Amino acid sequence: MVLHRDDRIAAAAGRTDSAAFTALITALLVALVIAILLIRDHGDASRIVHAGPPSTSAANAPSSLTVRPPNQAYDGQFFYRLGVSPFSTAPEVSGVTFDLPALRNARWLSGALAWLLSAGNPAAVPWALLFINFVAAIALGAVAGALARNSGRHAAWGLLLALYPGYAFTLTLDTSELLAGALVLGGLYAGRRSRWTVAAGLFVLAVLARDTAASIPAGIAAGGALQLLRRRPGVGPLLAGASGVVAFAGWEAVQRARFYAWPFVQSRKNNLSGPFTGLVKELGKDLPPHSAAAAFRLLSIVVLIAVIGLAAFALRTTEIPFVERVAWLPAIAVVITLNAYLWSGATAFMRAGSESFLMSMLVLLGNRARYAAIVAIPACGLWVLTIGSQLAKG
Repeated sequence: MVLHRDDRIAAAAGRTDSAAFTALITALLVALVIAILLIRDHGDASRIVHAGPPSTSAANAPSSLTVRPPNQAYDGQFFYRLGVSPFSTAPEVSGVTFDLPALRNARWLSGALAWLLSAGNPAAVPWALLFINFVAAIALGAVAGALARNSGRHAAWGLLLALYPGYAFTLTLDTSELLAGALVLGGLYAGRRSRWTVAAGLFVLAVLARDTAASIPAGIAAGGALQLLRRRPGVGPLLAGASGVVAFAGWEAVQRARFYAWPFVQSRKNNLSGPFTGLVKELGKDLPPHSAAAAFRLLSIVVLIAVIGLAAFALRTTEIPFVERVAWLPAIAVVITLNAYLWSGATAFMRAGSESFLMSMLVLLGNRARYAAIVAIPACGLWVLTIGSQLAKG
């Protein structure tokens, strides 16, 4: 049988309309990025950790860990320390000292998995962190495709979630946003399939990966409570969301007992301010942009705020589950309360905005007006630009 051109296009679209397709595309892109990273760094995965003073001492670090200059140090070094010794409360481990011990240990899961994968070998920890982000990206791509299909869209639209520009920083700096995102999206998809026990487990793990992920199960719990008040049957959302909230509270208490400080308090003091005050203050400095870095920062702000703003406009007419619409609110609250210091660096606010972007994009994908198409090119273009800028760095 000979297929006409339209039939061939429809058949090709059908073959790509699956979670496996979005997982494959994500895997290929991420594998390419990691390969270029390793070529750039001459096969030294420890350079991606970005360990450096003042938090990492070159004199006390193992020979397998490359210590960069102070201006190149970043948060990956704290996940490396957790990967070397996830249960330690010592001031220094493998030359690394936590700047905010309670907060760093609250983001524990990625390091703990790296410790398991490396079998306690410090030299293998950087490779384990890379592998975790690779697998997390593929999982996120798969569940994003499944969520897009569940919203009545072609699975390929899920790539808008997998290619969030902030994940470009995660991938090239060994941080935990990809892992937290994969887990929280997995929880949302399990909830859409009424598998709330699975959702609860994934929400708990997401909270252990990154504290800000707690905003989503908190919103799911609130949405579930509102449904019960409206006498709609089903306690699944309330219990699943509450599991994440309880895990968050319990984990905060554990860190308080271990390090004599509340992670949330450390985060609030160092990362948060009044609604929009940090953003307005930073925009006052960057308008008009005075350098290439300022222009890139402004572009990142515009894309992130545009996605959030469009989602706010589309929230009333989106067809995603009610509990997800409620969960959008606390996810957005995290972004609008970031302080000026975080808004002064695209790396910081794009990482912190990951939950808000994911929830906003789900809102857009669930709207029949296809608002997602408006932000598709800017968002994916910014991912490419961010990856390029990160790979160009030494």
